[in-house]
This record gives sequence, structure tokens and C-alpha cells, in this order.
Amino acid sequence: MVEARGWSALHFTEVKDALEAVQIMDIRAMFLDVYVGDRNTLRHFDRFRMLAPGAVIALMTAGSKETSIADTLAQARKYQADYLMPKPFTEPQVGDVLTRAEKGGPLHSRHVLVIDDSRTVCLFVKSALEAEGYRVSVAPTMETAFSSVDIAHVDLVLCDVFMPGMGGLKGMRSIRSTWPKVRLISMSAGMENKVSSLEALNASRRIGVHGQICKPFTKEDLLEVVEAVLEPIPHIPDTPAKSVML
Repeated sequence: MVEARGWSALHFTEVKDALEAVQIMDIRAMFLDVYVGDRNTLRHFDRFRMLAPGAVIALMTAGSKETSIADTLAQARKYQADYLMPKPFTEPQVGDVLTRAEKGGPLHSRHVLVIDDSRTVCLFVKSALEAEGYRVSVAPTMETAFSSVDIAHVDLVLCDVFMPGMGGLKGMRSIRSTWPKVRLISMSAGMENKVSSLEALNASRRIGVHGQICKPFTKEDLLEVVEAVLEPIPHIPDTPAKSVML
């Protein structure tokens, strides 16, 4: 699948051999099986990321005798790989990984998830952020976000405090505990005459959100808080090599 797209590929069956290669070669994409023999590659994920910060990393898995695919993917999401690929996967899925690697790797765009039951708010935030180069996904409820968006790929979540279903506070608490590297901004206009926007945002602060914004807000207000919460994206120089770790 990889070589047919014009990429050179190296295959390793030992984690130590792959780590040695990453130290001396220019790697643009890595496909890492979570279980290699009796070893769990997740234990070495941070080292792979450190040695090849500009590489796109896809974690592959069919689970193991002791762990189901779903449980393995739940563990893998905590490491914030660029792609999670349950086996068997398709050639187009591999193509997506390689296309992203060709466009500059994992750190050249930020993925923002907007969770709000107001379609108007979602469209406004999506339009404002996409105009600034962000990649934006939207969801009307926490349940929809958890089922349709791989939050391991998300850099920032903007979430309304009050919404149907699970609600924003419980959902943000779940994100904080499951994906601690994901940044969180809470939004609120309060709840009728019962809870003010400041009271709602104070409740979210106790969860550990990284930023807050009162509704209604302007595009300038939005960009200011988003930019304050997200650290600057490091510059990764373009290189001509096309190597893939399998």
C-alpha cells in the first residue's frame, strides 16, 4: 500500500531496531502496531514522538488475546497519535496518513472541536476559526462528540456549559480525565434567570478548563482566548525525504 504510492518503506519487528532507525533517518510517517510480539508499543510512543517530531504517527491494532480492539484504542487515544487505525484498514486510510505527511506533518494545523447545541454558535465559531487556518469539527451534544470525533486528534475543545444530554460540565470533566493534553475553553450565557454566565464559567473553572468566554462574544474575543490557550505551533522545516516506519 505504501510503496505503491511512491514512498520508501522500512519494516521492523523489534521496537529497539525501529528506535535506532528513527535516530539516524528522516522519517515522515510511522505506522506503529500497538502490540509487537509481547511488547506494547505505547510504552515507547513518547520516545518515537520525541525522535521524530515532524512525523505523522498512526497507531494500528487488532487488539490482543487479553485486550479487545475497543479497549486498546481507548488506551491509544491517550497518547494523541495523529491517526488510530483498527485492523483491518483500507488503502484509502493509508493514503490519508501519507497525504497528511506530504502536507507538512502533524503540527502545522490545529484541530478545534466546538460542542454547542446552538447551530448559530457552531457556524459562527467554525467560520471564524477556519478563516484563521484552524481545522474545525462541530457537535451539538457531548454524546455526538464522543461518538463521531476522535478526540485524541483534537488540540482544543470549545464547549458550552449547558446543553442537552450529558451536559457540558460532565463532558468536560470526562475530557480532562481521559485526554489531559487536550485544551479546554468553556462558553456560557448562563441559564435563563437561574444561573448567570459568570456562575456557570466559575463552575467550569473548578474542572480545570484552560480558558473561558461569556456569550455573546465577538470574533476578536474568540480569537484572543483561543490564541492565549493554544501555544504557538513550532516550525518544522520541509525536507525531501519520504521514509515510512512500519
